[in-house]
Amino acid sequence: MMRVKVMVISDLHYDMRIFRGVDEDKAWEWLVSIVEYHKPDLLLSCGDWGTAINVEEFYGLLKRTVVLSIYGNHENMDVLSKLYNVLPSKYLPVLIEDGRVYEVYGLSIAGINGIISEKRRSRKGVPRKKPEEFLKIARELEGRGVDILLIHETPYLPELFPSMRDTVASKTALKTIEVIKPKVVFNGHMHYGGYKIHILPWGAKYIYIDSSQQNRHYAILYTNNMKLEIWNDTKIIHSESI
Repeated sequence: MMRVKVMVISDLHYDMRIFRGVDEDKAWEWLVSIVEYHKPDLLLSCGDWGTAINVEEFYGLLKRTVVLSIYGNHENMDVLSKLYNVLPSKYLPVLIEDGRVYEVYGLSIAGINGIISEKRRSRKGVPRKKPEEFLKIARELEGRGVDILLIHETPYLPELFPSMRDTVASKTALKTIEVIKPKVVFNGHMHYGGYKIHILPWGAKYIYIDSSQQNRHYAILYTNNMKLEIWNDTKIIHSESI
């Protein structure tokens, strides 16, 4: 089997501001540096690219690797919704389509965009989903052999995130994973440390990643042997098989 390297990020938060003492306008430079370091065949994102992304810089990234991403709740949708991959035979939108399974490098990849809100339909131009809309997409993906699922809404896992609340949104996200039953779930959103790994009751592996400038963590997955590595900048800090 061909050795394919997949990089996974979440919550890059590329914004022109200092947030809680962290300079978020360095985020894009950091992302390009780790892509240059690893040279991944595929870059997956769980959303929250930030509002400072722009077409020129993003196409510089797309010349280096194939990118597939969901959106979170902090996005520049005008830019993100117009981006297409440019590498040979991979001319497809950067944004993942809800309910679609992407067959890429031998992996079946799917994602569900956005976060869940019972009332608000969007905020700052970023759409949100009602719980029933989220679950409808999950049922469309049920039984389709998804290897990797990307979601931004965080499932209710108080054993990992002790301060998280028991909400309709978090319970819906957990039910979504249970319905789809992917092999691996990648998620962000919480900003609760750099990474966490958890085995769900039905056997799926849940991996939380925070790639913001506060934490600068990301995952590397090798498809030939399903080896998972967690990195902080250019230092590997965890490794295991999936």
